[in-house]
Amino acid sequence: MTAAAMTMNAFEDDEGMQDSRLGRFSLGLAAVLTIVASGWAIFQITGERSVSQLQIEGRMQRLSVGDVEQVVRPLLGGTQFADVDLGAVHDAVVALSWVARASVERSWPSTVRIRLWERQPVAHWNQDQLLDERGEIFAPEQRELPPDLPRLSGPEGAAQTVEQTFARLEAPLASTPFALAGLAQDPRGDWTATTVDGIELRFGRRDPGEGVAVLKGPALRALGERLGQVRYIDLRYTNGFSVGWREPPTTRKGS
Repeated sequence: MTAAAMTMNAFEDDEGMQDSRLGRFSLGLAAVLTIVASGWAIFQITGERSVSQLQIEGRMQRLSVGDVEQVVRPLLGGTQFADVDLGAVHDAVVALSWVARASVERSWPSTVRIRLWERQPVAHWNQDQLLDERGEIFAPEQRELPPDLPRLSGPEGAAQTVEQTFARLEAPLASTPFALAGLAQDPRGDWTATTVDGIELRFGRRDPGEGVAVLKGPALRALGERLGQVRYIDLRYTNGFSVGWREPPTTRKGS
């Protein structure tokens, strides 16, 4: 009897513990459901609002807040906050020529936040385009083209190669009379650079870097003070170089 009673009591105690756990689980589930229901209610209330604020962040030198607002506002006007197409807003922002990348998000209860990164131009590319610091080509308005950048050109798909080659040449020649203003690669692969003083450097299809030692050594020693008369230096030779001279200015009779 005593053993049976102990067993029954133990079972009853076990059952009580299960009831207690079940009760706690039910309360916990109810709490979770209450939280979820409350969250949905908040979404329903705030989601039906229109966008009341557009927040634009980023360091802008060539863009203005007005430029961004102009392309974004038509996508927000009359639209409920929860229905704003963030993808369309993002696409409209990155379509601006000076925008490198952007992020767009909702900020409750009724703000759309845009953060953008402006392109940093490093060179002119071909006639009317620019290259940014990531080697990407973009085309701003003509009046927005900075005048003091190197001028690079080349065939389609060669932008990064030309930019990297220019960077390899620029540093070793910067402190010489052959400081570079531009570099071009034609469709056949021939390289031609232009110095700040207007001298044309013809490298041919060989690696232009191979001509640096000739320019800083034999060419500089041989030409010396006559560099102002030089029109081009042809570096396509295995040993040595040739020079083309500027034509002397014509003098009018009787002057």
